[in-house]
Amino acid sequence: MTTLLPSKSYLTDVSEFQGPDVAYPYSKGTLVKLMQYNYPGYNYARARAQIASSKAHGLMTMGYFYATFSNNFDKAKTEAEFACKKAVELGLPKGTYLAVDWENGSGNNIYCGVSSSTSAVLAAMAVIKSNGYLPMFYSGASAMRNQLDYKSIVKAYGNCLWVASYPIAGAVNSANMAYFPSMDGVAIWQFTDNYRGLHVDGNISVLTLKTDSGTSTAKKGDDLEMTLHPVAKWDIDRLFVVTNKNGCNLYDGPDLKHKVKTLKCKSVWKVLDEKGGALKLGKNQWVDGRAGITKSNPIATHDNIGGRVKIVLPNTHALYSPNADSKKAYKLTTNKVYHIVGRKGRFLELKDKYKGKTVYVTGNRAYVLF
Repeated sequence: MTTLLPSKSYLTDVSEFQGPDVAYPYSKGTLVKLMQYNYPGYNYARARAQIASSKAHGLMTMGYFYATFSNNFDKAKTEAEFACKKAVELGLPKGTYLAVDWENGSGNNIYCGVSSSTSAVLAAMAVIKSNGYLPMFYSGASAMRNQLDYKSIVKAYGNCLWVASYPIAGAVNSANMAYFPSMDGVAIWQFTDNYRGLHVDGNISVLTLKTDSGTSTAKKGDDLEMTLHPVAKWDIDRLFVVTNKNGCNLYDGPDLKHKVKTLKCKSVWKVLDEKGGALKLGKNQWVDGRAGITKSNPIATHDNIGGRVKIVLPNTHALYSPNADSKKAYKLTTNKVYHIVGRKGRFLELKDKYKGKTVYVTGNRAYVLF
């Protein structure tokens, strides 16, 4: 499946210190810690659950491993091989990003010389690439600039840096790009270790990220809509998008034993319930959740939240107030995408394009692209 994640998208990275559910607010992607070579008791079951959760929520799913090879060339290759093996075992698809987390402490020493450290990191990334994953390198901005030759890494693997630099301490809700540590080759910026006060690292994609697990049936140009933005009415909590090339079997119960019909690839369905990995789409209508992707719509359950809305019915107008008898402000353009700033019941709140004030559109005349 080819997945595109636009620039300025939020991501989180998790380890065994976070729970199995990785559906954090506004997050569009997850980097899961797979292993630490000198830590034989690592919680692989938690990592497997986090990867599964990220996939189930339709997030871009990536991985990383904590390096303990310091500047040891041979050990770097050994650890990377083990990480790639674990990635497969834990369900991380090949064709996605796998990062080397190289920082000081917990068995790793970054003060061993720029040349040898750079060579070791490049050796690990070469192993990652040879195993079918996309190499990425993580460390703090200071370590990248002073303890190795990060420009050599960028020269070898392009925009592959995942850099940590925190402008302020404490809980941070959003990335302030004015404080971005300007460096060549940065793909992801980790801007806080306490995203929205949830005690999880917060990141933002500096560039568009692209993964390809090799299982997509979508045509070129369909990828973003298929993987990240299935279309929903304002009041639908959750959607299921069929991504299997040959469609998806529909069954008469959650045991998935008696087939009723086949749903077409790229068809979109409202999810009513879930039981043991089976998704309920209607009365006595169930599918295997692995046959597609699911996406939750926070706008359906939260009033004060942003997003995008596409006007799908002609003669739709912005209204001055959230009620059916409101005076019309102006006509909205069919098939144009507008930014949502909130919701009042079935009315979506938009910013007035002329005066910057709030106007409203009836939710059943538009679709949310979340």
